[in-house]
Amino acid sequence: MKVTEKKSRLEGEMRSGVKRTYLFIAAAVIGMLLVFAGAGNRAEKQASAQSSPAEVVVIKDESGFTTAISSIAEAMIPTVVHIDITGTVVQQAPAFPFGNDPFFRDFFGPQQRQQRVPIRALGSGVIISADGYIITNNHVVANAEEITVELYDGTTQKATLVGADPNTDLAVVKIEPTSNMRYATLGDSDAVKVGEWVVAIGSPRGLDWTVTAGIVSAKNRSEIGALGPAGYEDFIQTDASINPGNSGGPLINLRGEVIGINSLIVSASMGSEGLGFAIPSNIAKDISRSLIEHGKVVRGYLGVNIQDITPEMARGLKLEKDARGVIVTDVVPGSPAEKAGLEQGDVILQYDEKRVESVAKLRNMAAATAPGQRVKIAVSREGKELELFLTAGELARTQEKRRPAENDLLGVSVDTVTPQIAKQLGIRRVAGVIVTEVIPGSAGESAGLQRGDIIYRVNNSKVDSADEFDRRIAEAKGQDNVMLLVRDVQSGNSRYITVTLK
Repeated sequence: MKVTEKKSRLEGEMRSGVKRTYLFIAAAVIGMLLVFAGAGNRAEKQASAQSSPAEVVVIKDESGFTTAISSIAEAMIPTVVHIDITGTVVQQAPAFPFGNDPFFRDFFGPQQRQQRVPIRALGSGVIISADGYIITNNHVVANAEEITVELYDGTTQKATLVGADPNTDLAVVKIEPTSNMRYATLGDSDAVKVGEWVVAIGSPRGLDWTVTAGIVSAKNRSEIGALGPAGYEDFIQTDASINPGNSGGPLINLRGEVIGINSLIVSASMGSEGLGFAIPSNIAKDISRSLIEHGKVVRGYLGVNIQDITPEMARGLKLEKDARGVIVTDVVPGSPAEKAGLEQGDVILQYDEKRVESVAKLRNMAAATAPGQRVKIAVSREGKELELFLTAGELARTQEKRRPAENDLLGVSVDTVTPQIAKQLGIRRVAGVIVTEVIPGSAGESAGLQRGDIIYRVNNSKVDSADEFDRRIAEAKGQDNVMLLVRDVQSGNSRYITVTLK
């Protein structure tokens, strides 16, 4: 009996020991889990201290956003007009049926004749004043002999061309105001924000008063090359659907203000691919005002050659890593820039108290400066910031002084092709001169020369500068015609043309 009790007691103690062992192991495991959990919490707390989720702001439709676009459309459609253009253009044609065949060209040389071809163009415009002034694109009214404007009420009028500016692709036409006519207000395009909703109105492919909507995709788009090397590009990019025929129509914000004039699209299919570009309204204001007041565009002139600052250049110039500005590569003797004290190697940081971020931006700001206006310029020179004061000159008068009279024989203005121009046009060879202006009714226009064409040879002699071109044309004075080797801006092909001199 005692033996049995002793055995039972021993077995009980053994079971108690096993339980204690299990409890110890369980406690140890739980402790380790708590340690890891604590470490995890600390890691999570540390991570949360370093980063945070994006704040999502839900905009309630208290102000009626669901009807905003329809309200804008209803109010602004009457300010938009349909423009119908008829005219003629000069084209080169072979003088005989096989004139384009290389075999015959080798024997007989280039045999070309000019022929006038009738054209018809459709576009859009927006009325900007109570007295009937309308802004549209230069490329809509170019070569126009008759301009017909249709208003939203269905009435039509013959319009007169007030003036055009190929360098910004803007033009102004005028109609007689009517009692039913409505006009739009030009807003502040500098205040436009990327992501802002916009509405485009126009006549895409002849479908009058079509409304499309999208957002502002980007601002200050330059170097597109659509306006040529002499152009002033500072486009608003939008994904609002724009198609041929929308040109000249307004881009409107949700306050009903015109913040851009639709100008072009970038598309392989020639249809809308969400890459539409509009001329900012602030540029349209300046250009339209100048065309209405003077019949031409009056632009400011500084007298400097400039280049964009690269990160490598910024380090070499001891500027801040994210420094923006342009560097002066040359100063024209006797120019406003020289009189103001600008020197080669200066980095222009601000112009008229506005940041200078690129060559294109400074060119646009300088062009918009009224001749005679005094502006403050901030520059960096040898690591020190200076303030200079410059009185702008007039670009047109400066160009008139630079261009010799012999060039009037053709009625064209040219500039030397530079590496920057060649890069912009996508050509490898830096040679020849580029046509920057063609006077209407001139021998050059009759021969089919256009802005952006490159002239490589005059009477089979190479010309690699504007001065050399002028000398060759002067030598041809008294001749019946002159032969030019021209790279066509439209096709990119080079061909000889014969210009009949007047």
